[in-house]
Amino acid sequence: MAFRTMLRLLVLVCADAAVAQIYANGPFQLHVGSLFNTSIDGHAYPCEDSLGLCFEEGDLTTASPGEGFFFTSRGQEDYTTGYLSWHNGNKQVASNTTNTVTEYGPIGLLYDPGTNVAVPIFNQTQTPETLGFDTETGVLMMAGIDDTAMSNNGSNGTGGDPNGGARGRFYNCWFLCFVQLDQNQPPETLVSWVLGANLGWPPTNPTCQPINLTMEMSAVGYGGQI
Repeated sequence: MAFRTMLRLLVLVCADAAVAQIYANGPFQLHVGSLFNTSIDGHAYPCEDSLGLCFEEGDLTTASPGEGFFFTSRGQEDYTTGYLSWHNGNKQVASNTTNTVTEYGPIGLLYDPGTNVAVPIFNQTQTPETLGFDTETGVLMMAGIDDTAMSNNGSNGTGGDPNGGARGRFYNCWFLCFVQLDQNQPPETLVSWVLGANLGWPPTNPTCQPINLTMEMSAVGYGGQI
């Protein structure tokens, strides 16, 4: 949509783009929890096969230096509006893994027309999602549009809104679901996004449970200009 394209441009581009600085803030870890199911208590990490966000129960294992999520934004220590990616330990491949990838990112949603459960996937450089941590709750949110006030009668009360009544919002529609991204791959438990959950629509996948994603503050370190 044109609005989302504009939103992404406004995130990281301005009139003085030639002198604008872009920062990769991190590394940090993402805690996965739930207000409705206290047994969900763990963290997210990149799946090597599907490039989705896998879930692991329990406390974080000790990460190698520089390993974790990074938040690309217009300001150092700014986690309010930007893109989410992952680095594997100071861009060095861990010696105890066969994975030779040093970086993943940014995250974008993978959709299927038969379900309202979308899956965030790394390396979506053409269609990254705009994300941000709420400054009060610390919960990770995703930017989208509210088109519930749309009207085709030319009078929607938006005062000539160029988006035709659609307004930008940040939403929290994260779920933990048992999904199958490909028929040739086994199902796995992935951090997912349920379309319409902000309007009260239930997930079509009965395994989905609502979650919150929050930053592990003890794991935060700040990057510099990239």
